[in-house]
Amino acid sequence: MPGLGKQFLLDVARIGGKEKHHPDYDQLMQKLSEILILLRIVELGWPEGTSFTHEPEGTPGGKRPELLVVSPGQNFLFEVKAPSLLNHQLLRSQNGTQLPSRGIPLELAKTTAGEDGLTLPRDNPVKDFLIDADAKFASFKSKADYTSTLIILWDDFIYEPITALAHAQSGLLTANSFAKDANGNPLTFPNVDAVVLIRHLLYFQRFAGGALTPERAHAFDFGDEASLRTSSSRRGPGRSLPLSLTGFVRFPWTIRSCSALPSIALRTSFGGARRPAF
Repeated sequence: MPGLGKQFLLDVARIGGKEKHHPDYDQLMQKLSEILILLRIVELGWPEGTSFTHEPEGTPGGKRPELLVVSPGQNFLFEVKAPSLLNHQLLRSQNGTQLPSRGIPLELAKTTAGEDGLTLPRDNPVKDFLIDADAKFASFKSKADYTSTLIILWDDFIYEPITALAHAQSGLLTANSFAKDANGNPLTFPNVDAVVLIRHLLYFQRFAGGALTPERAHAFDFGDEASLRTSSSRRGPGRSLPLSLTGFVRFPWTIRSCSALPSIALRTSFGGARRPAF
């Protein structure tokens, strides 16, 4: 992808100009996330003849996903998202109680929290990411067979997007999803084959603020097998994540406790309500 590195540098350099301007900060986190993921993907051991296209166009003037990979025998689409977390992180630190999902009635949660304050789930961005990725992938998948993956970066509270996707009573990839269409049916995302969650935003935040961390040598250090886990995957029904991605989504495991989760990749089912694969 000739010239992409220079373009990313220019993009980052253009961000800023206002003191403590949250939208600029959020834009920086998004751009750094895109750079990290593209670096990881292109460095994988792809077979000879593989090509990469940044922000490909499925239809003239249509929405563009982050990356198209055309590999002998299989094609891949990737979309990268990072949420705005500054205000949410502040509420976490100030409030005594956090509601992890919509599975608990709001009034009951408020009563339980009392005067200590209640932090609500940060699930709407996850819903918006799924909707946007589904729309970006649609024009490609209507023409040919692609494996499409939405990659979401989060901070160390990785259970938040996991819960937003997988909670039995409200998860976006379940039949009980809190996101409904006009007829009251759960929204489905037929063009999204996989969702990968990665806990890396905190590293960006720390290094952007000049704080060093013993876990990573620099902001784009993804770690290795001996490091604190960054990403993981688990196969589910339908198409499995391609084996060529195992260098990127590592450490297959099964969810057992949401209290100390690093990251997890959730598979979507096909042709109906979505479900987590674990």
